[in-house]
Amino acid sequence: MLPIAPLPPLSETVEETAPRLWSVAPPPAPAEPGVAAMATLAEPAGLIVQFAPEATPATVRAALEALGGEVTQWLRAAEPGAGPLAAVSAGPGMTAEAAIELLAPIAGISFAEADAELSIAAVSNDPRYANGGMWGMLGDTGTLKNAFGSQANEAWAAGQLGSMKTVVGVVDTGIDYRHQDLYLNVWLNQNEIPALLRSQLSDTDRDGLITFRDLNASANAKLVSDINRNGRIDAGDLLNDSRWENGIDEDRNGLRDDLVGWDFANNDNDPFDDNGHGTHVAGTIGASGGNAVGVAGVAWNVQMVALKFMAANGSGSTSAAVRALDYFTSAAAAATKGENFVATNNSWGGGAYSQAVADAVARGARQDILFIAAAGNGGADGVGDNNDVLANWPSNHNTSAAAGYDAVISVAALTSTGARAGFSNYGASTVDIAAPGQGILSTLPGDSYGSYSGTSMAAPHVTGAAVLYAAANPNASAAQIKAALLGSTAATPSMQGADATGGRLDIGALMATVPGTTPTPPATPAAIIGTSGNDVLAGTAAAEVICGIPAGAGTLGRGSIDRLTGGAGNDTFILGDARGVFYDDGAAANAGRGDYAQIMDFTRGDRIQLSDDVATYFLASMTLGGVAGLGILADLNRNGRYDAADELVGHVANVASLGGADFIFA
Repeated sequence: MLPIAPLPPLSETVEETAPRLWSVAPPPAPAEPGVAAMATLAEPAGLIVQFAPEATPATVRAALEALGGEVTQWLRAAEPGAGPLAAVSAGPGMTAEAAIELLAPIAGISFAEADAELSIAAVSNDPRYANGGMWGMLGDTGTLKNAFGSQANEAWAAGQLGSMKTVVGVVDTGIDYRHQDLYLNVWLNQNEIPALLRSQLSDTDRDGLITFRDLNASANAKLVSDINRNGRIDAGDLLNDSRWENGIDEDRNGLRDDLVGWDFANNDNDPFDDNGHGTHVAGTIGASGGNAVGVAGVAWNVQMVALKFMAANGSGSTSAAVRALDYFTSAAAAATKGENFVATNNSWGGGAYSQAVADAVARGARQDILFIAAAGNGGADGVGDNNDVLANWPSNHNTSAAAGYDAVISVAALTSTGARAGFSNYGASTVDIAAPGQGILSTLPGDSYGSYSGTSMAAPHVTGAAVLYAAANPNASAAQIKAALLGSTAATPSMQGADATGGRLDIGALMATVPGTTPTPPATPAAIIGTSGNDVLAGTAAAEVICGIPAGAGTLGRGSIDRLTGGAGNDTFILGDARGVFYDDGAAANAGRGDYAQIMDFTRGDRIQLSDDVATYFLASMTLGGVAGLGILADLNRNGRYDAADELVGHVANVASLGGADFIFA
């Protein structure tokens, strides 16, 4: 990337003070706004069978025997002119088409059809997303845009929302499992459900699991109680209900009543967050989306295991961290109902290298679990450190020798303008990827919300992305998920040489790599081209290339003033290309203010293209044509200093600052 050198009197952007990974003190959250949904057919999940009026119990038995299945739910009782309607599961390995053929000759069945799963092509209607408060979830398409966001909204729009069978561990300060935006996505330990209840519980969404979504359905109302009286069934209710918290170690792992995880800081079964950090992390991974409440996580459907090892003061012991990691690994090994334990999120660090932690990370890797870690928030001075030089733990761990692949993904933090956050650690070989990490709005304890900054906030964006990929490609190994994450990054100037990929998380591109997915080719931006004279050019709502210089050699704008307006799309304004610098008057002794392009409506997401024939460009505040803004001047005399001979090539109206990410070179 060619340097862009700012000049006084440009005001510098002051970064927020970054919280240390071990201790987070958030600023208050801004207030914010909800799901437009469209049903689409997904893979069949069983059958719907309509029995005829003359059907008898023998008819039902014959159908189930033919399928080798069972009635999972009676949807409607028999009524005049129609028999009962049932949801029926077919036998293992039987397709819906084959099942329908088997039922066709059986008398007493009116019809049978695939019980297709309905998913949504969604745009979050969660208030704090809909008012633009969650830049980290945005992309470069849709009404709300930020090209440097995670592009999670592109996955949502394609109906990729995650899966309740996908499980991640939040190794942190716990989770507020009562939170209105989190309670449905808190993990329920299938192997710890009391035996007396298990046979009575209804799997209302027929996903093979009993989750908090099922427990909040009326079919299970008699088996749960809203003990904390917040109008919903959450983990706090189960942990205070003797039917559930029965003192029996149902899963025989040595921990009694570990229904939703464990508190390794206090050694009990209640991993409630009394700090706030873990709840914030959990919200970014998996706050419920499309519920017209609060915020939305990257994955709207996920189960999050609360693995609390840090106490209210934001610190915890290495031994507690090891136990937390091993708990998740053991739970993955014991999973029997199709759950996919994908990753742990590790937004913590500090201290020296620990072999015990390294071994725990390796045990997880051998169980096919990713270890997604914050790259760190710099040293005592709050300025990012180079992890290649000064190792940061645990993000610098590597499991290649112990597991045959490296399960660790180290995540740096970006600002909303695409810059590496000033506090964020970096490293060309030890940091893998960057993600949104400054001013990140998410959940906080007590049904509240707030903005935190730190690589702690960047890591859960990547963890959420891993959930979406694993849900869409459940047979993918941890190594394959990591390769997909790192292979789909978006090149980012601020991360060139600062992380191993030179780029940032791009969930839209990631999901396009799922096997069987046919990516939509990006549309070629329309070109709006001027003449050799003065031009006033205006774009539309689409993304466009706008250039005041016609094709060919010509004078490249010498002596002309062009005014360029992009419109609503992410536009590219051309002030130079392989032909050279545009708007150069050819006079070496003056700044050439008689010819330039004035960009009238530059916004974040737009780009300015400059010629790479010049090693340095300068930015200077100036008013041209009565409009204040930033002038772009080419260092044509190549002395590396701003002086009177530097050539004005462009003026960006009504902006006070531009960063390296706003420019491309050709």
